[in-house]
Amino acid sequence: MLKVEGINVYYGNIHALKDVSLEVNSDEIVALIGANGAGKSTTLKTISGLMRSKTGSITLMGEDISRTDAHKLVSKGLAHVPEGRRIFLQMTVQENLEMGAYTQPAYLKQGIKDVFERFPRLKHRKNQIAGTLSGGEQQMLAIGRALMSRPKLLMLDEPSMGLAPILVQQIFDIIKELHDTGTTILLVEQNAEMALRIADRAYVLESGRITVSGTGRELAQSDSIKKAYLGG
Repeated sequence: MLKVEGINVYYGNIHALKDVSLEVNSDEIVALIGANGAGKSTTLKTISGLMRSKTGSITLMGEDISRTDAHKLVSKGLAHVPEGRRIFLQMTVQENLEMGAYTQPAYLKQGIKDVFERFPRLKHRKNQIAGTLSGGEQQMLAIGRALMSRPKLLMLDEPSMGLAPILVQQIFDIIKELHDTGTTILLVEQNAEMALRIADRAYVLESGRITVSGTGRELAQSDSIKKAYLGG
């Protein structure tokens, strides 16, 4: 579904991503783990058209999207839930969801129904200003808004950040459920233990380079990964 080959991304003179290559197959959960500043969020931003690589290529379902504008990628089936949620704080829950459906107007009514079934807490707060929601509810709204575009590939950037442990488990349950119902997922997550537990495959990013890849189980059992990322 997604193939990233040899991308190099810079912030001015800083070489943020160095020959990064990865693949996400249809119906997989693929995790990208690594320390703060390793380049995980930059990788997602480059895939979704918010940043540009100087080299290499990015293909989505066989189509080269390396130079495609970010807003056009949404209609091609790519949705990106950014770090920090980035919901529209002054809008209501319902208005945020309506904004998420701008490429799928015919799906608006059914989409909102589907999101409210998946996230009952949002249904109870549909007329509430999004900025007054709890952190967990805001994350649910960010995911729900992305689902309104009916994505084939959903990219999640640090969905558990800043959440209480019980909410972290809820978010990961939601991710697993989305996968089970047919959504392909690329997950960036600092909680490596939880990410590897649900991932089919995973990549480790260190200082802008992919250093290790394998199945989620292989990485979870690796002594070096345990020591570096799992507190083992």
